[in-house]
Order: sequence, then C-alpha cells, then structure tokens
Amino acid sequence: MKAPLSWLKEFVDIGLKTNDLMWKLTEIGLTTESFEKIDNDIVFETEVTPNRPDWLSIIGIAREIAAIENKKIRLPLMPDIPKPKKVLPLSIKTDYQLSPRYSGIIISDVKISASPNFIQERLKKVGLRPINNLVDITNYCMFELGIPIHVFDYDKFLSQNLSMELSRGGESFSSVDEIKYVLPKGAIIIKDTPERVIDLCGIKGGGNTGIGENTKNIFIHVPIYNPILVRKASQSLKLASEASYIYERGANAGGTIDTLKRVVFLMMKYAKGNIASNLIDEKKEKFELKKLTTSLAKIENVLGLKIPETKILSILDSLNLSPKIAQGKLITTIPTYRGDIKADEDIIEEIARIYGYNNFPKTLPVSSVNKRKIPYFFDNTLHLQIKNLLVATGFSESMNLSLISKNLIQSCQLPLNKHLKIVNPVSNEYEYLRNSLIPSLIKSLKINENEERVKVFELAKVYNGNPDRHNEPYKLSALAKGISFRELKGVLDLIFSRFNIKNLKFGQEIPLEGLWHPNKSSEIIYNNKTAGFLGYLNPQVLHNHLIVDDILGFELDLKVLEEISKKTIYKPISQFPAQLEDLTFTFPEKTKIGTVLENIRKIDRLIFNIELTDIYKDAYTFKIWYQHPKKTLNDREVENIRLKIIQLVKNKFGGRVK
Repeated sequence: MKAPLSWLKEFVDIGLKTNDLMWKLTEIGLTTESFEKIDNDIVFETEVTPNRPDWLSIIGIAREIAAIENKKIRLPLMPDIPKPKKVLPLSIKTDYQLSPRYSGIIISDVKISASPNFIQERLKKVGLRPINNLVDITNYCMFELGIPIHVFDYDKFLSQNLSMELSRGGESFSSVDEIKYVLPKGAIIIKDTPERVIDLCGIKGGGNTGIGENTKNIFIHVPIYNPILVRKASQSLKLASEASYIYERGANAGGTIDTLKRVVFLMMKYAKGNIASNLIDEKKEKFELKKLTTSLAKIENVLGLKIPETKILSILDSLNLSPKIAQGKLITTIPTYRGDIKADEDIIEEIARIYGYNNFPKTLPVSSVNKRKIPYFFDNTLHLQIKNLLVATGFSESMNLSLISKNLIQSCQLPLNKHLKIVNPVSNEYEYLRNSLIPSLIKSLKINENEERVKVFELAKVYNGNPDRHNEPYKLSALAKGISFRELKGVLDLIFSRFNIKNLKFGQEIPLEGLWHPNKSSEIIYNNKTAGFLGYLNPQVLHNHLIVDDILGFELDLKVLEEISKKTIYKPISQFPAQLEDLTFTFPEKTKIGTVLENIRKIDRLIFNIELTDIYKDAYTFKIWYQHPKKTLNDREVENIRLKIIQLVKNKFGGRVK
C-alpha cells in the first residue's frame, strides 16, 4: 500500500519526522521500511497484514498515526445525498451469500472531463493512471476510504433489471481494459440480461457498460462481496486488481453508505449531474457496532504489568473504540472497519501495541528446569554432529520421502521381498518403504546430472522387511560424483576419528548383482558385524538410471557406530619431543594398506602415531612418530624400531623399503 505523506496530512496533523514516523508505524505492526520522493512529496511503502484491510486506505493509516501521536483525526467531507429530482428505473436482484451488503445510486446528466489536478497527482503517486473524472473519483475514494467502487454507464444497460449470481463456467466476459476472459465456475457476476455479463464482481468491471466519452447517466455501486469467492475467482483467472486485493481481506460492510456519500459529493462537484434514484441499500443485517467487555485484572495478568487506567482509556479512545470503565470492567465499542477485533485478547493486543512493546520491562521467564527426561525422549546430538561434519566437508543434505516405487527398487538391484509394501498406497510411486537411503540419493544426483561435482548425504530411518518398529534403524548415506575415492575415504575416516571409532575392517564379499560394485567396494566390518558399505555403485545400477559418471558412496548403520564409538580420553602432552620420519614402501597389487598400518602400530609401544601421507603408483609413504613418555629417544632406539617395521612389511606383506 502506497501512502503519500501530503494525503495523510489532510486527515491528521503529523508531528513526527519521517524516519521516526516510519519506525513507529513499524513498531505497531504496520511495517513501513521504505519510501520514495515524488514531486517533493514522500510516498511511504507499507506492508499490510491480511487481518487489517482497514490499512488498505489512507484514512486507515491516518487513524494509526493519530493513535501514535494521540491526536484527533479529520474525516473527509461526506454530506448527505440530496433527494432525487427524477427517478430512473433500476432494480437488482442480490444474494446475501454472495454480497452481504449492496449500496448504489444513479446520477443523471453528468459531464465527462479530466479530473482535478489534486486527484490526478495523488492517483499517480499511488501507482494509478488517471482516465477521466468519473473513473478517477471512484479510484480516489477507494484509496481514501478502503472500499472499492464501480461506476456503470446506465444507458448501456440492455435492461433495468440486474441480477447477481454465480457463474456456471464458460461464460465470455470482456473487461473495461478490453481483455477477454472465459469465466470459471463459481465467480460472482452481475448480468443485465440472462446472456450478458456486465461485471466480474470484486475483480473487474465489464467493457460493455464502461464509461465512455458520451456517457450521460451513471449508476454507482458500492458492494461488499464474499471474500472467499472473490479470491477463488481471482486465482482461477490469474487476475488481480486493487479491488480484489481489498475484497479478499474483507471490506468494511458498515462503511458503504459513507463511501457512497463521499463519491456522490465529489461527482456532483467535479462532474455536475443530478441524483436520479433513491438510495439502494440491500443488506443482510444492520451491521450495528458490537461491544466487548474486558476486565482490567485480565489486562494486567496477560500483559504482565499494570498500565494506568487513564493511559488505557487514552489509547483505546485514540483508536476510536469508545472505551468506558465501570466496576473494574472495560467496555469498548468496535467500529465495523475493525473486523479483526473479536475477543478480549484483541483489545489487550491493541493496548499493548500502542503502549509500545519496547516499553515493557525486560524480564526472564520464571520456571524450574525439568531434570528428568520426558517419555519417548530422542537425543539427536549424534545426528547433528554428523550432519555438521558432512556439511563442513562440502556435502549438501538431502531429505527424501520414505516411500519409494517398485521400479526404483528394481533398478537399484535391491531385493523386493525385503521391502515393506503399503496396503493402500496413494500411487505406484509411493508403494514401498525403503530399506536403504541410496536409491533416493541416486534420484537426487540424477536431478543435478548437469553439475560436474555433486556431494549429497541423508541421515534418516530405513525400514527393514519386518513390521516391528524396533527394526527401523537410522542410516547415514552419502553419494558423490566428480571426486576421488581417496577424498570420500578421507570423509569417512574423519567421521570415525571424530567419534573415536577404531578397529574397523573392510571385507570384500560383495555380490556381483546388487547396489555396490563387486570389485570396487567393500563391506565395513566390526567384530564380524556389518557396520556399512563403502565404494563405487554397480555399473548396471548406473546404466539403469542413465548415469554415465562414476558414483561413489557409503552407507553406515548409526546404531552400530554408536555402540562402537568410545569416549575420548585425554592424556597429558609428553614433555619429550617426538622423532618423525617418512618411510616409503612398495607393495604387491591388492595389498590392504589399512591392515599394514594396523600391524605397524602394534610392533612397538613407542610408535606414537602413523599416517599414510602419499601414494605414487605402487609406492606408499608413511609418516611415523616415535615418542617415549619419559625421555627423548636416541637414534639407535629409533633405528631398532625402524628395522622391526621393515622386517614386518617384508615378511608379512611382501613389501620392500624404497
């Protein structure tokens, strides 16, 4: 909603500076973060919440400014409508389900001309193009008062018996801007004959009854429409307007007559003419002002502080809620334009926002901390740590559905009989519960197949072929393309290192047909128990998904990892320096270097640490730390350990020092 400062000042005296005013409006809920200067005027850009359609008007924003500055608001001139000098015939059949209130009047002998300069200038500032005095006045009053108005050329009606109804669907309609539409079913329309639509209510007027250069007699209507029906029609047609934006949020049903008075006053002043009908005002109810009663004790209890009664009365009076206090009760009268105020809490909120949330004392919640774990407590600390670790290594988290299709299972060469089938699936795409995260991650990679380097992971439950809920383990799976095996193995080693997991072994018993590559992947084993898999995906699986790149990955059972994870025990740093040296060995093909490292560590307790630092063809370089906790090792002691290492590598693994 755009609001020119000069227009606002017509209704309220503003003492605050521009930046202070914007901050205060934002503080009470009417977010005003930007403005632009147009012709030496400041035009605010406000963000209106859906529950406050009254803010979709200059007068509505002016009311808020008046409340902020505790000043009185000046309403625009709305003199009573004169008696008709003649009566032109017109009747309209309305439906209260479609339009709870419908107001209108006919004016004859109007003069078409350009609208006054001040109207044209203000319309331009709020983003509208001036057309002529009749159309401009209706737009001007809509922005001023917040209720849409439409004006018809009375002489273009094919009959004087109008009817409001719902569209059947398929009707043709041409709007005032000469665009043709095929109407959906359920849109509110007005017809002047059984076949002709003259108004797409709440959204666009019809071109067949629009104002033209020769217009003489006009019919002005100020209706209130069902907001849900207007929104549905607007979405169906993908057509929105300033009017539909207001109607969708609920226009003020109690303000149609005042709006009509304002329009008639400006029409007769700038377009001349005479009243040519009695006032039409069809309504479902009287729209009387409602009263709300709230106790002062409840206000204090909800807000947590005692606001003086005089301050409460002043705030609510500035909001035009006519407050009174009697016997500890606060009685307020709610204007029809404040449809958002329906309960005690709404009155309390009005007091709080105008009083200023920043004026509330700063306090901490007073409560005791529950030391006992709640039932079904789930500790996700390990999950978060692993996720953060993978994100830090460049992986992106993927979150997929637990339900997958039969085709996906079979294309990944997984056994269908080990998947739980849903009795009543919503579709064939969501027929089985997955027992591996890898198939879903393959789909994620497929979506990003144009990227050269992709790394994704998922941590979630899988469902084994057993309905027992305890057989729903959490798995951690990751897939990547565009990286080396060493890089992926390094990520896995980092996870094991951070959670102090040791003594894992890699087996080679991978079936020829399955998810994993039979020669370039392995089972991760701990104490003869499978902890997961690591390696390349089976080429046939990639072929089934039309993937040409090599895909690497791993899948880990978190329950097993949690069981074998050990708490980190910190030891004091030795006062004596370590001796470091690099040893390079060549090994026969298919030697398991992990086993080599494991055996070297066990040779002597003075081998503090050993790492694989480089690989070139069949040559592997190890960095070895020799350290004694109570003294500095000499060269002879280090040499003795080195000879043990060389002898072990030669005798057990067929390697030789280089």
